[in-house]
Amino acid sequence: MPPTFVAVLVAAGRSERMGTDKLWADLWGRPAWRWALDALLATPGLVRVAIAVPAASIERFRAALPADGLDRCEVVAGGDARADSVVACLLALTRAGHDDATVTLVHDAARPAVTPTLISVIAAAAAASEDAVVPVVAVPDTLKRIRGGRVVAPVDREEVAAAQTPQAARLGALRAAIEEAHAWKRPITDDVGALAAAGNSVRVVPGEAANRKLTEPDDLAALRGILAAGATPVPPPETAADLPNGVRCGIGFDAHRLIAGREMRIGGVVFEGEDRGPEGHSDGDAVLHALIDALLGGAQLGDVGTLFPPEDVAWEGADSRDLVRRAVERLAEHGWRPTAADVAVVIARPAIAPRRDEMIGTIAGLLGVDIEAVSLKGTTSDRLGFAGEEGIAAWAVAGVARVG
Repeated sequence: MPPTFVAVLVAAGRSERMGTDKLWADLWGRPAWRWALDALLATPGLVRVAIAVPAASIERFRAALPADGLDRCEVVAGGDARADSVVACLLALTRAGHDDATVTLVHDAARPAVTPTLISVIAAAAAASEDAVVPVVAVPDTLKRIRGGRVVAPVDREEVAAAQTPQAARLGALRAAIEEAHAWKRPITDDVGALAAAGNSVRVVPGEAANRKLTEPDDLAALRGILAAGATPVPPPETAADLPNGVRCGIGFDAHRLIAGREMRIGGVVFEGEDRGPEGHSDGDAVLHALIDALLGGAQLGDVGTLFPPEDVAWEGADSRDLVRRAVERLAEHGWRPTAADVAVVIARPAIAPRRDEMIGTIAGLLGVDIEAVSLKGTTSDRLGFAGEEGIAAWAVAGVARVG
């Protein structure tokens, strides 16, 4: 049986280095903090998690909690400093009936790629002794001690490591260490730092390189890649000869911001009466652009941007149905034909279902396949992330086969 534990998820930061609210950054349809919370909830042994959030955002966070985790989540008003937020959550856990001996993990919501595996390792290590636990990763770079802009000495990499979260300790020890640090006005950079300063033993366990922190805007691209790889294991590459009849498939994605004064085009169909439409160099039809990427990707013929460069005025305001036809022609020139397509559309409004059949018929006609070979579904993101209100996003998978 895995050990039972509780957790604190710190999501009350101000994102000063990011420039925007990084915890609500969209990562594949989920805000960053939800990835961290979902990993905690998926870990065997978790009893309850207290989530520290800005006091003004409590209802926003509550509305975005997963329905199947409501009974284990408690949203708490955080403080001005990280340590204040941790203490507020510890008090909430105490009020909920968890005593000072309870194993407690503290995790930064800005680390969305944490895995249930790592969480389990840390919880088990903390449960096996009275020591605090911190995951660390080796520092690969050569380190130098500098002073006044000059190198004064090397630093032995064997004696240093980069600390991650979640960090773990007994609830009472953690609360006492933070309160002692406050009393002595010691700076608190992380939880195990306060615990060590208070005389607690801290042991290390191996962290995970992918468990990186979202700090700068450039981190978003790396984290999207990490999360996509973790969610969708990539099998070894296969050649067309390995597959029946030279069949391949490709995946495509596109997203556009919705702005006033643009026609709403989705899947080759115009939605009259909408006050916004997709911004783009052509008509901004995210569904058809994702479909083009999927078709070209399956045949290894590039992507929509290489076939129809956005800087080329020839494609300014172009009807994306014409672009699909040209993509199908390009496939034919290289000995390929479309066989099937599956598309998912994420948009708050308009509703997709009333005109789904019309879009399926349009796409089937453009690809030259039966309507039974085309699937399309629409969904919302529960008002979360970019596709919650600001834009439209579409994913497409397309099958292609060798002609003859």
